[in-house]
Formats: sequence, structure tokens, C-alpha cells
Amino acid sequence: MGPNHIYFKFLYRNTAILLGPTLLFIALILWSAPAMAAGFFLPTRGVEASARGGASVAPHRADLNALWFNPAGLSLLDDLQLSVDLAMVGVNSTHQRAPREMNDGSTRTYEAVQNEAPPNAIPQILIGGPTPVKNLTWAAGAYTPYSGSARYPEDGPQRYVLIDNVGSALGYLHAAVAWQINDRLSIGAGFQNFMGSFYVVTKASGYPGMFGDPEDEDLDLLAVTTITSLFTPTGNLGATYRLGDRIQTGLSVQLPSLFRDRQATIDTRMPDHPSYDNAETTGNEVDITVPFPFFVRGGVRYIGDGFDVELAAVYQHWSIVDEVVITPNDVEITNVPGIGNMEVSSFVFPHNFRNTFSLHLGGEVELSESVDLRAGYVFERGAVPDSQYSVYALDPDKHQLTIGASYAFQNLTVDLMAGAIIMPSKRITNSQVRQVNPSDEEGELSLVVGNGTYDHFGYLGGVGVRYAF
Repeated sequence: MGPNHIYFKFLYRNTAILLGPTLLFIALILWSAPAMAAGFFLPTRGVEASARGGASVAPHRADLNALWFNPAGLSLLDDLQLSVDLAMVGVNSTHQRAPREMNDGSTRTYEAVQNEAPPNAIPQILIGGPTPVKNLTWAAGAYTPYSGSARYPEDGPQRYVLIDNVGSALGYLHAAVAWQINDRLSIGAGFQNFMGSFYVVTKASGYPGMFGDPEDEDLDLLAVTTITSLFTPTGNLGATYRLGDRIQTGLSVQLPSLFRDRQATIDTRMPDHPSYDNAETTGNEVDITVPFPFFVRGGVRYIGDGFDVELAAVYQHWSIVDEVVITPNDVEITNVPGIGNMEVSSFVFPHNFRNTFSLHLGGEVELSESVDLRAGYVFERGAVPDSQYSVYALDPDKHQLTIGASYAFQNLTVDLMAGAIIMPSKRITNSQVRQVNPSDEEGELSLVVGNGTYDHFGYLGGVGVRYAF
């Protein structure tokens, strides 16, 4: 019996043991973790890697989180490993909408609203190890981005931008291989299936211009949008290079993706005003495409005696999210007051996001053979310009501070992580975010609803286990 046969028999036996719970965990991952508004996620992922601020682009030891940060780092796997962790991400935010000057000269003020969504549970499962081919390793896993969600009052002043997105889900299925070319250089590449579902509840204004006010609640039209895509292929690739005994470098690229649903649905509830008693919508399918950007990561790590520290930088090409176009598939609103029947044409939501970057500084120190301590700092420039800022797209410049620890006994290691996301208050005075009004093609009836103040603070924490077979 050759060594390859022994290896495959070992791999098959352990894989069979793990397959049932793995598939169940993957299902939980893909359908239980809501997505952050506007598709954003934090610039880190994984309990162990997040504890060091995501400074994991140039790994110097086995770390399955390399699957995401830099697949070339998988070349350091010497044995079959399994990593399972669960994190929590929450966002506390308060929005005070700016007062509105009324036509009669009076001023309308608004009550502040707060994000009522619970923190998100973010699970992950990764597995990988060597292959029978010398210097070739593999890894696979399922995970979700680190993100928060939002839920605001249905009758709040922010309702024309966002009411709820709890129930959305994003997830990656990811497999990669790495090859150690020599003692200094390794390369890696991975294939990803980006999949999930966006669930967004908002309101539009049914104000026809002939009576009432653009913010009359009995003229509000409730819209529930669901976008689902189960197959969006993308991938990543990377390289690591060791400069002497103390310096490790890494470079990786996350490829862009195009999340598209040609049969997305927008279900509506007509306004309560008597003039809409006979109005109804025929058809609810639309074609929606949401682009996601490419990332470029680079890192340099210093490896000392019993400690290491890494400085990493990430460029994020968010300007690809210039606008989101929604094209209805034979959707018509009948008996619209003052208009009659109206076929809903394509409409464009401008985003005008900007390219951005993040800086990561993190490291760890070995206190003993069993205990390691970690800490990290991240600065990330926000991708949302002030003109498009809203409760739908909360993305200011942010500072993230994290700490963590691990305890190892025999083949099992337990990881802990906690952190804070410090985001300065925003005061928006030049908003271009407006109500959606199906009967207002020229934009003469809809109001600007994005001006005001935004206060926000985020937090994260998690626990994970790693097992070496």
C-alpha cells in the first residue's frame, strides 16, 4: 500500500466524519447572516485574523484565514486542519433628520431614529491541509462577510431611504490551492461562489402633486425588494515572499463580481388614501445588478522571537458602484390618481461611491507554549460621499480596535476576539438622496431626505476553535 493510498484513505475517513455537520453549517452560514446596508462589510474577517486587525496578508505560520486574505499563505499547512468560529457584529446608529421648511413658512422637525436591529451572527468553517503532491496544499470553506444590519421605525422620517434589511444573507463558498515554489516564494489561487439574498424594505411617496403633502403617511407606498443570486463566480490569488529569516511579505488580489438577479421581486402595498382604492400593481419582477469591487492587499510582517507584527494596506475599488439600475419586467401600476395606468420604466439609483483604502497594524505575542495574545488597529476611509450618505449607506471613515487571545491544549486551540469600531459623527447638508415617487419622472415632487446628523458606533466579538488532525 503506497503513501498516496494511505493519505487518501485518511482524508476520506476524516472528511466523511465532518461532511454531515459541515453541510449543515454551510446552510446556516449562507442563510442566517444578514448583509450590511449598501453591500458593505468590515475590512476584516475570521476570529483569529480579526483579533490582529486583519493584518494577515503575509502569514508566517499555518492559518486557514489565508483562504480569504492571501491564498498563498495556505502553503504553510503541514497537516489537515479544521477551523470553526462564530462572531457577532453590531452597529448602534442614531439619525436626526434635518428640519424641513414648509410652503407656508413653518418648519417641520423630526424625531431622531435609532437602529433597532440585533447584532448579526457571523459563522465560518474552514478546512485544509497538504496533498500527496509535494509542496502543494489545499483549503476550502464557507463564510460570510463581517457586517451589520439595520431596522428603523416603519413610520420614521428615514422610511423613504430604509426601514429594514434584517433577513438579508451573503455568503462565499471558497476553494483554493497553494504551491510552495521554494523556501522563499509561494503562490496560491482560489475559486469563489458569491451567493445570497438581499432583503430591503422601504417606502416610496405616492404624492400626485394635486393634493396632500409628499410626506403624508396615507400617501406612502410600501415596497419590499428581494434580490437573490445563487451563482456569482469570482476568485482570488496571491503570493508570499520571505526576505531573510525575519521579514515575510505578501500580496493578493480579490477579483470583482457582478451580483445579478433577472427575476428579483418588488412587492408593494398601495397607499391608504381613498384616491388609491382602485390602484394596484400588475407584475412584480425586475432585473437588478449590483457590482462588487476588486481589492488589492499588501503586507509586510516582522517575525521576532516569540512575537510578530504586520503592517498591511488594502485598496478597494468601490467606484465601480456608480449607480444601480432597476429594470421592471412588464410591471404596471393601474388607476394612479390623475394619471390612470402607468407602465413602470427603468429607474436609476445613483451611488457615486469612491475608491478607498484601509491600513492594518496588528500582531501577537507568545506568553507561553499554550497562550498567545493578539491586538490590532484598522483605519478605513469611507466609500460613501456626503451627497449619497443615508441610513441605507452608513460608511464613514472608521477606526477599529481589536484584542484577542488563544489557548492551545494538545491538538485543539480556542480563540477569542473583541473589538470596537469608532466612527465619527456626520452632519450632512448637501444630500442628493431623495424620495422615490413613481409618478414623478421629472423629480419635481420628491423631497431630499438625506440631510441631518448621523451618530454611529460598532462592536464585534467572537470565539473559534481550531483542530489539527
